Parts: sequence; C-alpha cells; structure tokens
Amino acid sequence: MDSAQEISRRCFLWSGAALGASLEASPRVKNEMVYRLATREWDVRMSVEFYNRYSSSGFWFEDRESNRGFCLSAKGEEGRNCLANFSGSLAVVRYKIRSRSRKLDLISLREYVRTIDRDSRLSGRAPFERTLALQGGIASDIQAFGYEADASSQAPLKAEHEPWCLLRQDLYFDKENLPFLVVHWKHALSAIRLLDVIPGDQTRMVESL
Repeated sequence: MDSAQEISRRCFLWSGAALGASLEASPRVKNEMVYRLATREWDVRMSVEFYNRYSSSGFWFEDRESNRGFCLSAKGEEGRNCLANFSGSLAVVRYKIRSRSRKLDLISLREYVRTIDRDSRLSGRAPFERTLALQGGIASDIQAFGYEADASSQAPLKAEHEPWCLLRQDLYFDKENLPFLVVHWKHALSAIRLLDVIPGDQTRMVESL
C-alpha cells in the first residue's frame, strides 16, 4: 500500500455536535481562545480549547455538568465502536448564549460544514448539517482529526508533510436562514487551528482573546 492510500485509509475527521453542555477532553496540555459576539437578540460567547498532538488509550470525554464519562467512535457515535487508541488533534468548542429579551427562547444551534480544500491524499467528504441542542443556553462541539493506532497499523503517520483539510462551518440560530457566524478551520494531525472567524451580516464582534 503506497503512502497516499495509507493516509486515506487511516485518517478521519469530523465535527461532532451536542455531546454535552459542559464537555471536556481527558486532561492534556491545551490552549484556549475566546470570542464574544452580539446580535440584536443574542449575546454569544464562543470558547475554543485546542489539544495539539493529542493521543489517548481511549477516546474518552467527560460531561462536567453531569460528571458522566463517555467514549466516541471514528464517526462521532457515542458509546459505539469507540476508538481504542486515538492519535491526532482535537478542538473542543463551547457556545454560551444569552438572550437580550426574556421573551426569546433559543433551543438549538445548527451547523453546516463543508470541505473547501484538502490534501490530495485524503478522500472527499460530502457537506453535512447537524443540530447542537442547547442546555441552559450552552452547547459543546468537538472538532477531531486523526487516526486509530493499533497493532495492525504500519509505522505511525508522520507530522512532516502531514495530511490536512480546510473546512468552512456556518452556524445558525435555530431555524434562521442566514448564519450568525462563519468559521474557517484547518485540520491536521499535529494541530487544529481557526483560520478565520467571520461575523454574519447582523452580528458584531465584541471581543476576542
């Protein structure tokens, strides 16, 4: 099997959705960015924790609010076909949304994700749409790019000339037709990065750290 086929076979990427209102990865070195945005109806705080060169003997996460642990598969399924040995990178995104009017009630966010460019060694992926249910105005999302390292695998994938993928994520309030935020991501084995955070037409950036 040549290197391109090996990379295409072993790598996976996904954007998870609604996997716990207060989600965190197993403890690892991380860094965080925070964005604050505002629309006429909503105040939004988006925080992103980056876990670079992440590996674990089980793809486990914890819902801090319920103190419940759970594992995920390569397809983002909870408690099914869970990865035994994940190697790659993670980003955990938390959204905290507060209404400017007590009359308004937001029950979910929607994300529409599509690939805008990718390493030629990776297979294509169709766009997808998912719903992020809000619990007390809070939702969590996971970005992951990596592979499962097991005894049958050949040598570990190297960071040099590593595979990569560029994604565009459009975020919507509930059933609204226009996104309040557009995010461009770069996924690679060594790190996941935010390339651009673009407020929608009715959104303004208040602060970013």
